[in-house]
Amino acid sequence: MASFAEVSIGFKAVFQKTFNETKSEAEVLATRIFSTDLSEKYVWLGNFPAMKEWVGDKAVKQLKDYGYQIANKSYESTVSVPNKHIELDKIGLYKPMIEQNSQEAKRFSSDLIASLLIAGEANDCYDGKKYFASNHIIGEGSTAVTYKNVDIGVLDSTKLLAKKAEMMGIKSAEGKSLRVNPNLLVCGALNLANATKAIKGQTLSGGESNPTYEMFELLVLPEIADESWYLFDTTKIIKPFILQIVEDGKFTSSNDRAFMRDEAMFSVEAFKSAGYGLWQFAYKMKKA
Repeated sequence: MASFAEVSIGFKAVFQKTFNETKSEAEVLATRIFSTDLSEKYVWLGNFPAMKEWVGDKAVKQLKDYGYQIANKSYESTVSVPNKHIELDKIGLYKPMIEQNSQEAKRFSSDLIASLLIAGEANDCYDGKKYFASNHIIGEGSTAVTYKNVDIGVLDSTKLLAKKAEMMGIKSAEGKSLRVNPNLLVCGALNLANATKAIKGQTLSGGESNPTYEMFELLVLPEIADESWYLFDTTKIIKPFILQIVEDGKFTSSNDRAFMRDEAMFSVEAFKSAGYGLWQFAYKMKKA
């Protein structure tokens, strides 16, 4: 007969192995930040100090504090197993459930990022503007430049090239190129056919060569239920989103309910959050 302690150790090993092996889209779209507090303030977002010739004293640039802060939240998923099944060594029946629970726990980070992406026109980012907006401002006074990262248009080669060029033209407050180079196309299932034609087809409908053939990687997110599509630059250290983690994939167990209900509980816990990184690395296109 198996004991609760033995089963807990076995379940934890199964859970951790699956958790470590499961991939999450968040690893592509977000910078992983390890947090040590209830919330973190991102003073460095939006600051792009550039190199210049060193003549005389160094030109010390103070980082502008936009006040952008991300608060961590607690998450959990808990299941119960009858103690009789543990005693009769029926734990093999629950191995697929533990593995599935582990996959869902790892992919929950992607759920957080997808939710932020979809709500990007309603939520503020570090500069106080909506993440996807037409009034982002870089610079101050007479040198200020207004940029947009949201527009209307169908997913095709022409629009892909136009928006890639637009993103590549974004400059810092000092007028230097930020070297934005979008490499990832993200859409939902409704745009899968258009996306495939735009970046997988070698020729266009008229027979001419496709200029965006294999120019972008493709990520299809099931959470995107409309025909919106997105371009992202994920080649930089700082990504379009931030995945802030204090604790993730913590497997716990308890047999405190054995007397009253004769069942054991197994839980996965997380203390983390997600937020917006640099709007400069993201562009949303939506249907007219």
